[in-house]
Amino acid sequence: MSRKGYHLLPLKPGDKIPYFDLLPGNSTDIFKENQAKSSLVESWIKQDPQVNLGVFAGTEITKNYRLVIVDFDKEMNFGLPITPMVKTKRGYHAYFKCRTDRLPEAHKTPRGEIKTSGYVVAPPSKHPSGMVYKWADYLSFIDVGLAEFHQRSEQIISFLEGTNSDRFYYNQRDEDKLNTTININSSVKNRDPLSISKDIKENRKKLEQLSRSEEVALSVMREVFEIEVGRVGRTFNCPLHEEENPSAALYKTDNGVIGMKDFHRSGAFYTLPQLYYEYKTGNDNRLRGASSLIWWIRLLKEVGFVEPPRIMPPKPLEKLSKNQKILYKAFINLLELQQVYDPNQKAAPFSHRFAASWSGLKYESVRSAKRGLSKKKYIKKVEPGDRKTRKAGKWALVRD
Repeated sequence: MSRKGYHLLPLKPGDKIPYFDLLPGNSTDIFKENQAKSSLVESWIKQDPQVNLGVFAGTEITKNYRLVIVDFDKEMNFGLPITPMVKTKRGYHAYFKCRTDRLPEAHKTPRGEIKTSGYVVAPPSKHPSGMVYKWADYLSFIDVGLAEFHQRSEQIISFLEGTNSDRFYYNQRDEDKLNTTININSSVKNRDPLSISKDIKENRKKLEQLSRSEEVALSVMREVFEIEVGRVGRTFNCPLHEEENPSAALYKTDNGVIGMKDFHRSGAFYTLPQLYYEYKTGNDNRLRGASSLIWWIRLLKEVGFVEPPRIMPPKPLEKLSKNQKILYKAFINLLELQQVYDPNQKAAPFSHRFAASWSGLKYESVRSAKRGLSKKKYIKKVEPGDRKTRKAGKWALVRD
């Protein structure tokens, strides 16, 4: 969590009070004002493996945004935007981001509290009762980003005050609204967001524009491959193989697309999605068409240039094996990313071979897990494939 910008502090094992023996100067202020490095957090755990962890609210998460935590002590009767959530003894902690100039006032009632200061207990800490704080399924800070607090601020305040009489849930119309306006170029990049429409050709055009952006290419090299490149044309060590002397460089083609040339391989040109695919999977199969596009969107999401709406798993995960959970999560991720260019599509091609590279599972594991998910009615084939034309069948989530 510390790597994601959260301000952590050590708490007594099985308690909510600060662990002053691990705090410099017996004060929590230092970690409220300064983020504890991951190495320091690891040292707390090493000194006492039973240590609990707390997260400060109101701290800066990104430029112009601060962390707001809502502590729900009662079961919510309205829908929240998809955001990190922790299961607590009496309810949930919901994590949000909020513009610094729009921070809400602290709000506390018998139903819960809006926290813009102080701290809450974080996973995997233990409650004094022995209960363990856990991230809700698919809603850890790794799975999802922070939602804007003001997306549901009125409903949250009304709920805490006990004045919300109408039950509010996401329905299909809400999902359609989310799907028709998706941000490309997140606010973290200090850019005006571009909206994705229901026009697939227009969406592809906007995604192609990003493939010609030097800012995007440099961000990819820095944030995915951990390579600092000052500009297109400057050489660096190829991320696909070990070498002592730099043999690669970013290169702009005649049509403006930026990729990587590897001079150890006779100047072979890699598009950024192809480079990302080989780096992630270790395979050198050439990406084409829709496969290249979806890997490009996945890369853009990892770097922070694309923020598709999240899709909540429509069924519980307890009955799934480890590999089935991995594959199910990978399929949902595929459907989420697919929305960026086709918001109307609820199914996606998901062949065994593609699923193996996409999920990181071995081919035989995919076959077994996919068969299990289908048998348990978590996914279903909605369109047959065609071996003659090498067209993969389409799959969808089972929602009933």
